[in-house]
Amino acid sequence: MSYGRSKSDLNITAEQAATLAALFAVDVAGEDLEALAAALSNQLPSIAVLEAFDLDDFPPILRMDAGWHD
Repeated sequence: MSYGRSKSDLNITAEQAATLAALFAVDVAGEDLEALAAALSNQLPSIAVLEAFDLDDFPPILRMDAGWHD
């Protein structure tokens, strides 16, 4: 089972980097968005190493219980 697949040719745009920064409440100066986008894009190929592992026979480490927050 795969939870996600990376694509080494996937490039994150400055606009997407700005959206991610806003989502995580991180202040990023406009002139730094291109560098942030490049840095994020460069991280994606490193995920390919993890995709080589076959985890089909392993259950998730953490079970989410919707009732825990009541």
